[in-house]
Amino acid sequence: MDKMDQKSKRKYMFFQILTVVLFAILLFRLGTLQLLEASVYKTKAEQNQFRLLPIRAPRGDIIDRDGKILASNKIVNTISIVRQQADSETLNKTIDNLAALLADYYPEIDAAYIKQLMEDHDVRPYEPIVIKRDVPIEIVARLEERRRELPGVVIGSEMVRYYPENTLASHLLGYIGEISEEELNKDTEKKYQQSDLIGKYGLELQYEKYLKGVNGFQQVEVDRNERPVPNSNLIQVDPEKGNNLVLTLDYELQKALEEGMDASLAKLKKSAGAAVVIDVRTGGILAMVSRPSFDPNSLVPPVSSKVVQQYFNPGPKEKPMINRAISSKYPPGSTFKPVTAIAGLEAGKITPSTTVRCGGAWTKDVRISCGVHGTVNLARAMAVSCNVFFIETGRRVGIDTLYKYIDEVGLVNKTGIDLPGEVAGEASNPEKKKAANLPWLEEWYQEQQNALEEKYDKLLKEAKTEQEKQNILFRKRDEERVLKNEYQIKYNFYINWQPYETYMTAFGQGGAFTPIGLANYVAAVANGGKVMKPYLVQRIESPKGEVIKQFEPTVINEIDASAETIDRVKEAMKAVTSPGGTAYSLFKDFPVKVAAKTGTAEYAQKQYHGVFIAFAPADNPEIAFAGIIEDGYHGSTSAGPVCRDVFKAYFGVKDNTSTTPPTTQ
Repeated sequence: MDKMDQKSKRKYMFFQILTVVLFAILLFRLGTLQLLEASVYKTKAEQNQFRLLPIRAPRGDIIDRDGKILASNKIVNTISIVRQQADSETLNKTIDNLAALLADYYPEIDAAYIKQLMEDHDVRPYEPIVIKRDVPIEIVARLEERRRELPGVVIGSEMVRYYPENTLASHLLGYIGEISEEELNKDTEKKYQQSDLIGKYGLELQYEKYLKGVNGFQQVEVDRNERPVPNSNLIQVDPEKGNNLVLTLDYELQKALEEGMDASLAKLKKSAGAAVVIDVRTGGILAMVSRPSFDPNSLVPPVSSKVVQQYFNPGPKEKPMINRAISSKYPPGSTFKPVTAIAGLEAGKITPSTTVRCGGAWTKDVRISCGVHGTVNLARAMAVSCNVFFIETGRRVGIDTLYKYIDEVGLVNKTGIDLPGEVAGEASNPEKKKAANLPWLEEWYQEQQNALEEKYDKLLKEAKTEQEKQNILFRKRDEERVLKNEYQIKYNFYINWQPYETYMTAFGQGGAFTPIGLANYVAAVANGGKVMKPYLVQRIESPKGEVIKQFEPTVINEIDASAETIDRVKEAMKAVTSPGGTAYSLFKDFPVKVAAKTGTAEYAQKQYHGVFIAFAPADNPEIAFAGIIEDGYHGSTSAGPVCRDVFKAYFGVKDNTSTTPPTTQ
């Protein structure tokens, strides 16, 4: 009995001790929560109560060389919806009411459009979803009058991107748009969030990191349903404006170029073209145009379906969102002939006094038509654009040397201009032709052989007699010989370099180059042989005007030709604007001597682009031009007048020079 009592006592004491220990632990934990971790949980509670709304930073300005603002920001009225400010039924009624009130002004903003916008923007429930930006004050007033019918609708204001000159230089400036999911995923530094606006094209895209600025934020209080508490703005941190871009672009020249291009297109009833104006001494772009164009203001989100259709889903030949000056390639036509002249002179295959007899066509190996020019030397051949002279020069030089100078002047490589979307030019030689065509030819030959083997294997299996098998094998050998002969014919045509390919290259029908590439090559000829890197931004400045980054002229190559050779080619190009030259009527009364070359570039059977290149002053060059009018036929009557308009603006020529359109290329 005593033993039992002692055992019970020990159990009782154990439980007492355990109870005390557990109670002590509980007291300790409570004390820790109240005293030591109180601030942590307080912070968490506050985080559940307060939210941060971003305040978008104004983007940096884009400014021309003389201080003209081409892209900036402006404060506009906005219409937005906050999901959590109304229940689902009320929100649907709000959407219907808002669409009805906006119908007279914005018929594309119907209830379905608004709901789709809200669906596409998976933002936090307390963040406003913008329905329309840049809303006129009369619409704001109308909505304010019906405020009670629009719970969840927020009428506010914000800073948005603004292009004061509308379509001017739009392909250079670019546009902004909402960041995509793909772009967000690439943002490893987490500088962006959903619904942020970023550069999508042109300089806006190229210099995004400098232009974007730093967003601010506004702290707001929300209830347990994530609804903003009215009048609860607590803390605000103002955004920091982005840096400014100061361009090499000249506003007045840009305006003259675009007006000249539009006038020429209208006169010819065409819709597409491109041109580039460049400073031959620095490589700075003075003006650049591509047609058709677009208005970047209309692409500030949200973007209407009408605008999307107009800009991104147009007809097959329109494509306004392509900068043809850097992203499209064209045969140069006769504007290539100065390259052939450089190759011929430098290789010692011709001299300025070398003459060639032109009877109206080249007839060796292939027939290539030409005007009947009689006996011509280099200057005369350049002036009248004689194909026969330059084909003969190319024949003497050979394709390897000719291709060397195509590369030397920078036509087959990207220029490196600070714009996204540039493509390289293209030209061929024996090595490139073989590399491009041999793989597919070998694949074709193997496929034909395999098909032939399968065919005759099946026939042999079905043959019933030995004689029948022998006949099948005889037919197989015949087909193998035919296939091999066909392969040899294709090999000779597609792999082996043909003489006519050299001829076509020599007079400008053997390659395809961008307008920026043509402009840069002309500038290199004009400046004595230095191939410069074209550029648009000369410096980046802080909002206070401090220089953050300065860009200097860069020589990327020097043409492997003597100064004498380059000078002789420049003299020959002067003959183009002299009496008897294909561009004489364009510049006969012009007070500054211009050197040029016209081109009629065939791109399909009897279909031609008009191409024109030039520089001025001819004896001390400052400015170069390259332009193309799609389906413009003669360069002298299509792109040539555009060049004249630009040169008039550059040199301050005020009179309206009367011209008689020439009839040659």
